[in-house]
Amino acid sequence: MKLVADKDIPYLRGVLEPFFEVEYIPGAGISCDVVRDAEVLLVRTRTRCNADLLQHSSVRFIGSATAGFDHIDSDYCSSNGILWRNAPGCNAGGVQQWVGAAIVLWLETTQRLPQSLVLGVVGVGHTGSKVAELGKALGMKVLCCDPPRTRRENLPHFVNLETILSSADIISFHVPLNTTGPDKTFHMLDSDSLQRCKPNSLLINASRGEVVDSHALTAFLNANPFAHAAIDVWENEPNILNELLNRCMVGTPHIAGYSLEGKVAATQMVVDAVSQHYRLELHPWQPVPNPTLAKVKLNGISSLPEAISASYNIVGDDLRRISSDFEGYRNTYSYRRDFSGFEVATSDPKLKQNLTRVGFTVSRG
Repeated sequence: MKLVADKDIPYLRGVLEPFFEVEYIPGAGISCDVVRDAEVLLVRTRTRCNADLLQHSSVRFIGSATAGFDHIDSDYCSSNGILWRNAPGCNAGGVQQWVGAAIVLWLETTQRLPQSLVLGVVGVGHTGSKVAELGKALGMKVLCCDPPRTRRENLPHFVNLETILSSADIISFHVPLNTTGPDKTFHMLDSDSLQRCKPNSLLINASRGEVVDSHALTAFLNANPFAHAAIDVWENEPNILNELLNRCMVGTPHIAGYSLEGKVAATQMVVDAVSQHYRLELHPWQPVPNPTLAKVKLNGISSLPEAISASYNIVGDDLRRISSDFEGYRNTYSYRRDFSGFEVATSDPKLKQNLTRVGFTVSRG
């Protein structure tokens, strides 16, 4: 059986070769001709798995080493007997770290105190839940909005989007991309919703680029000089709106979830899915040696914001500072460690509690 895999899925080479004829292809080069005689397809978000790609192929299983799955036409797959699996939550720790670094940068820039601020989290799944915990650990009041969860669960403390837009000092989006239906998220942040935001707010998008109307956000930022934006995902990637980038506090090339721990988890989940479906006896699989075992030690840390900044310099990934192109930077990115990859020494019980709450390992100081 033939298996086609995106060549940039890490730690995959050599794992499935005993069971498949494996061909590694750049994500943008995975075409209908390439997959025509493939049984298995392993992809990232850059490969659109739809009728155009699949209709003349023999693909029966798709594994996506990504948390999101809006690049997979699930209706087409269901109608044509194609099973697919993604890696939900694999990058939640990396995105939490990216959001934390953006918030700390904003706090330093504006000289505002977290204890006086309201964080609004829109979309409270794997990643949104971690961001909410981050806000609480920083001392903020946290408002959560997730209409699908509110309908399914008893969550009286959750609020609607209108409340977050009007009340939050920081709004962070962690929703899937839905273009239609009652839970439509396409252009969730548009000119109308932006009018209800505080003029000195921080707007964060690390979910899907199309959740934000780029032109509307640019106009809002131009009209409100004390408003800020931290953007990692963009409409029309990689051909993004430079006017928006130039108005952002920080803008990165879709690398928020690019932590070593997240990439290991994504590959693990995809390999396990293939192994279980084809009964390969690889489950549970881990890369050898496991790179997540070695902790990076941080010393002299006296606060949670200091630990966040020490773990990741978000400005170093700003598109205006890096020399390579959007796609080139993503594809050659040196995976950073998320909070779980760091060990902080402290004897301060309150700091220990907050560090542990967001995923740091803590040792006795």
